[in-house]
Amino acid sequence: MSPKCVHAAVGASILNCNFIRIREELRELIDAGIDFVHLDVMDGNFVDDITFGPSFVLNLIRDFPEITFEVHMMVEHPMKFIKPMALAGVSRYIFHYEVTKNNCPEYKYSVEEIIESIRASNMNVALAINPETPVQVVEPFLCLVDSILIMTVQPGLGGQKFMANMMHKVEHLRSLKQSKMIDIELDGGVSSANTDICGKAGANQIVCGSALLRSTKKHEDVLKMRSDLYSTSD
Repeated sequence: MSPKCVHAAVGASILNCNFIRIREELRELIDAGIDFVHLDVMDGNFVDDITFGPSFVLNLIRDFPEITFEVHMMVEHPMKFIKPMALAGVSRYIFHYEVTKNNCPEYKYSVEEIIESIRASNMNVALAINPETPVQVVEPFLCLVDSILIMTVQPGLGGQKFMANMMHKVEHLRSLKQSKMIDIELDGGVSSANTDICGKAGANQIVCGSALLRSTKKHEDVLKMRSDLYSTSD
């Protein structure tokens, strides 16, 4: 069997979309060549804002069957959303280390239990960490997940400034033997102006929100960002 390749991919967040025009704006992003759609699900507890739930996700996926969707669960209890999101057609389920028993005993479920439930629901698994969380905490789980998401802003609000000092986490992860072939995704403040340092550090996937929505040259920006990213494929 050939070894897995790490592919460069550009995702778009719709957090700062005009929700009255969300389908039109998402169509523009897809036509610009994005590889996946990143949906931020917030519960008002893990972060202050509240966004949308499984029914909204289901309708959006039905309207755009040609592209894959991932959900970034910025919620306090990620376990309860797994089955509804799987039924909605989500491809990748991202949950935070910070809301697991491994991080804090008051939480009900461990990282391993949440991963097992996501796998049982036939979705890909991503483990996310906030800027203040040491990257070393994800090391025991690298053989269990498909990707690691590193926040490059504080979670919960779009339009924040990119934290370039998070690149040491990417470099550390990519240097480890067990993470040579996993996806490393960056989320927050990413734009065509900083994807070069993301790629040099070893990130092969990024989520771009406000910068891409505002861009008047979306297609060119997507091409540039993808070419900047780390990849082991030809």
